[in-house]
Amino acid sequence: MLLENKNAVVYGAAGAVGGAIARAFAHEGATVFLAGRTQGPLDDVAREIRQAGGRAHPAVVDALNEPAVDNHLASLIGQAGHLDISVNAIGVDHVQGVPLVELAVEDYALPIQTYPITQFLTARAAARHMVDQGSGVILTMSTTAARVSLPSDGFGIACAGVEALSRQLAGELGPHGIRVVCLRPDAIPESARRGSHTRSVWGRAAERAGMTLDELLDGSPGMSGALLQRSPTLREVADVATVMASDRVTAMTGTVANVTCGAILD
Repeated sequence: MLLENKNAVVYGAAGAVGGAIARAFAHEGATVFLAGRTQGPLDDVAREIRQAGGRAHPAVVDALNEPAVDNHLASLIGQAGHLDISVNAIGVDHVQGVPLVELAVEDYALPIQTYPITQFLTARAAARHMVDQGSGVILTMSTTAARVSLPSDGFGIACAGVEALSRQLAGELGPHGIRVVCLRPDAIPESARRGSHTRSVWGRAAERAGMTLDELLDGSPGMSGALLQRSPTLREVADVATVMASDRVTAMTGTVANVTCGAILD
């Protein structure tokens, strides 16, 4: 098993991407600490993991609340003894597809005030514990919006900020044996069909385009514009996260894992 005897915390674990990563980690032997804002969906993921023979501990944690993040990790360390992997896959409902010149300031600011801040809070908290043990892996989350010019409000700017933060963290934490890798998937239609916040975001985009959500998802840019002519699946993103978190790629840090099916070329 790739993650046997590892302890991992996954923020946004009740969401489509976070849940897929949590399940994959547990399948590969990790004890998974599921963090999110709503108890019921977290319990559902934990139950599924346990029924499959894995180990999962759900907890309500606001990943934008500094004391909540710090207190949860302190409790985790007290219970498990060490933290090996931290992943932040939270998402927030925000406006996309509106040209910047037509965008309200508050809609522009929301993703910028959310994604880089939450990634900073959770990565910093994890790093403080990992420095003491001299090892660990921090996985952040971006999207192709960081690299393309689209009417996507502040989301692309937020994603670019997360990637810059990841490089900065990798430089600071490398001497302590800690790796930092940013996951960059393209649009994942599967996540919108599972009722996550992505469904709301894409639903409004479909309405603005004069089509149904299914029509938009079936013709998503990832499917039509990627070299593989499709979008990545949740399972593929989770599998890449698992490998990046494992000891199979201990020479990789300060980089972005391109999980776009060739929608973006590095």
